[in-house]
Amino acid sequence: MLLFTAMLVLLWAFCPLTTAGRLRTLHVEYESTGMNFTAARNICQSKYTDLLTEYNEQINKEIVKELLEIPNLDVHSVKWSDGAAVTFFNLTGNCGSDCCAAMKADKEWDSVNCTITKPFVCFDKGYTKYIVIDKKKSWFEAQQDCRQNDTDLFTIRNVSENENLETAKDSIWIGLQHRKIDKSFTNFANQSLFCIYQGKWYQSIKSEVHAVCYKSYIHVSTHEMSWEKALDYCNASGLLRIESKDDQIETEEELQRQNLSEPVWIGLRQSRLFGFWIWMNGPNVGNWTNWKGGRQPEHQISHHCGVMEKVDGTFKWADKDCRSKFRVLCEIR
Repeated sequence: MLLFTAMLVLLWAFCPLTTAGRLRTLHVEYESTGMNFTAARNICQSKYTDLLTEYNEQINKEIVKELLEIPNLDVHSVKWSDGAAVTFFNLTGNCGSDCCAAMKADKEWDSVNCTITKPFVCFDKGYTKYIVIDKKKSWFEAQQDCRQNDTDLFTIRNVSENENLETAKDSIWIGLQHRKIDKSFTNFANQSLFCIYQGKWYQSIKSEVHAVCYKSYIHVSTHEMSWEKALDYCNASGLLRIESKDDQIETEEELQRQNLSEPVWIGLRQSRLFGFWIWMNGPNVGNWTNWKGGRQPEHQISHHCGVMEKVDGTFKWADKDCRSKFRVLCEIR
């Protein structure tokens, strides 16, 4: 089973994944496989907001978390004993949680419990050829045996290497190992992820072959206005409220994506009588705040409307005269 075919089948098998967030969602567009940057970005802009360009391990974790929520789908971490990237894959079956690959006479790989004893195949000392060892050992014992001779269990990198490996009548251990992962899985470094759905293996998401799009729920006005006009402008969707550090980070990233550094109105308003601050389209300002100077503006001497303002390279909340004119941040749904 070629990786390309496996990925195409995955496209047909599942709807695009969506990772949840209050102010932004991520969407994996499987049909973008093989497209260049411009084509992938066009897909994202036509369906969402834009192509996500800051793809990182955290985003990968969010996507895998979504995969783990799909009913009857198992996600597995797959790796070669010598640490090589998984560039060719021909595994069938699923022995359970911790399994190893054995090549059969038909050149397919079988998923087998690693404790079962089998003959095995090692690299030679130059890592250019292979040596079949006709001794039955568990996968881990076979790995140790190869490594004691300054080599490792054999890695198969392409169709040619797979076809050229001569096997005995019985299946033999090769260097591939896989284990089922769960929601507690966090170590994504140097991991190849594959899914099992309805008994078949499919390659999971890779940033270099799929477009990861984002949809932002933050709208930035193109023109400036007073805070009262901003309230009318945002209408039913409401001026933006920031309830948490995650909301703050997403808002900052959206302002940076749009190259904005000047103050922008948000949904903060102060009670002229009592001095407390509220969000116009939501709850009172809670325990999490991000005021300039580390505390909210002092009652009686403060202005009564709130902005996001860049201070020493980072965005903070600040009070401004409600009659001042700035661009506006609205929430959209």
